[in-house]
Amino acid sequence: MIRLFIIFGKTTFRYSIWMTKKKPFLLMEVLIAIALLGVFAPWLMSLPTRHYKLQIERFEALEKQRIADWSYSEVKELLFKNSIPWESLPEFAEPAATFSLSDVPLHLPGLSSKTIPRSFSLRCKREKEGKQGEIFRLYEMILSFSATEKHKYLILIQSV
Repeated sequence: MIRLFIIFGKTTFRYSIWMTKKKPFLLMEVLIAIALLGVFAPWLMSLPTRHYKLQIERFEALEKQRIADWSYSEVKELLFKNSIPWESLPEFAEPAATFSLSDVPLHLPGLSSKTIPRSFSLRCKREKEGKQGEIFRLYEMILSFSATEKHKYLILIQSV
C-alpha cells in the first residue's frame, strides 16, 4: 500500500493507493515454451503422415486381395473352358506346374498406377477314386504377384 500526502497550505489530503505486485513475464518462460514446441512438433507432425502411409498400404493390400480373387475366378474359367489342357495338370506326387497370366494394372486414387505381374502354379494335394471309377483331384493354386507375395486357393477337379 502506498500512501500519498498532498499538502496545500494548511489543508492536507491523504490518499491511499493499493497496488498489487505484478510478476514480470520472464524470457525464460518463453524460451521453455518454444523449446517444448520444438521437441514435440516433429512427433505431432509425423503422426498424420504415418497414418496416411499406413492407410495407403492397407488399401493397396485390399486391392491386391481383390485382384487375387478375380485371378482365381479367371483361372477357374480357363480350366472350365479347357484353355489349360487337362494333360498339362500335374498328377498326385508330381511337381507343381507353373502358368502365367497377363499383367494387371493397379489403380489407387491419388497415386500413380502400378502394373502387377501375375503367375500361378497348380499342385495336386490329394487324389481319390470315385464309385464309378472317376478320379477326383484336389489342386492347390498358388497365385504369385511377386517373389514374396502369394495367395493360396483350393480347386476340386473331377476327371473322367
